[in-house]
Amino acid sequence: MPMMRVLPLAELAEVEERLKEGLASEIPLVAELGAYLYHSGGKRLRPALAIAFYKLLGARGERGALLEAATALELIHLATLVHDDIIDGSPSRRARPSLWKLWGNRIAVLQGDFIFSRAISILNRQEARLRAIVTDAISELLEGELLQEGLRWQLPTEAEYFGVIQRKTAALISAACAVGALLGDPGLPEAGLARVRQAGQKLGTAYQMVDDLLDIFGDGRLGKPTWKDRDGGWLTLPFLRLLQTTPEADRGRVSHLLRAEALSQAEREELLQRLADANIEKSLLAEARALIAEAKWLLEGLGEPKPELKGLLFEIMDFTVERDS
Repeated sequence: MPMMRVLPLAELAEVEERLKEGLASEIPLVAELGAYLYHSGGKRLRPALAIAFYKLLGARGERGALLEAATALELIHLATLVHDDIIDGSPSRRARPSLWKLWGNRIAVLQGDFIFSRAISILNRQEARLRAIVTDAISELLEGELLQEGLRWQLPTEAEYFGVIQRKTAALISAACAVGALLGDPGLPEAGLARVRQAGQKLGTAYQMVDDLLDIFGDGRLGKPTWKDRDGGWLTLPFLRLLQTTPEADRGRVSHLLRAEALSQAEREELLQRLADANIEKSLLAEARALIAEAKWLLEGLGEPKPELKGLLFEIMDFTVERDS
């Protein structure tokens, strides 16, 4: 299901224009890099969530502030993708060569930093409460990156795995929900905001769980190589669950395969067969769907009594689990 089909079209189209402006520059190389990244596309999930929560909570705040905040959120996400591809050595994203692959690491790092600076410049025009939500999320995101780096080529515990993804992915998604809600209803009580943020955390956690499944079981529609995480030394939840469910007599073999720096095609197929035999994909998809259900429950009673607005938001939330890329 294409993400664009479920979004509030007017606001998202305006965010697209602002995003293009945010990536532009008078310096030809910077402009070329920005145009390349812009035309690489993306789901625009974070702006979509900010817009949907803004509408659901009454759209009482300044519309221009919403569009700026949504743009800043997407720029932050884009900057992290540029840096992630360098760290992971991922040669492609969204079926196109990664920035570092075409222009080299030094230029890609600097471009990621430039995009971050543009996002912060936009955020500086927001009121302090909103700025704090987003900057705190950036700090969490970077902590998650560092936590993940410290766990490469190890067997993390489930608590460590969730600690990474709740910082690295869920924090910014939660911030997008909170920013949209606060701009929609500037008088939203702290209890209501807390529910929105918790729902965003559950949504972001489910999103990353599905991303990790697609990295293993995807068929190439991701636009990036599958098994990128394992081959880079980051063992995600499907592999951790496989190890837990493997009989003790065979656990050493599985542990060796998971931590081997290079796998043959036969060894990959062995791991895939073991994952299939243990029903890992189906069980983790069920857990992700349960998280989405919990997120929806947290939002009951919040916002405008307009079923179409809540239906729009819930469709976006369902997409995070049912997508194929």
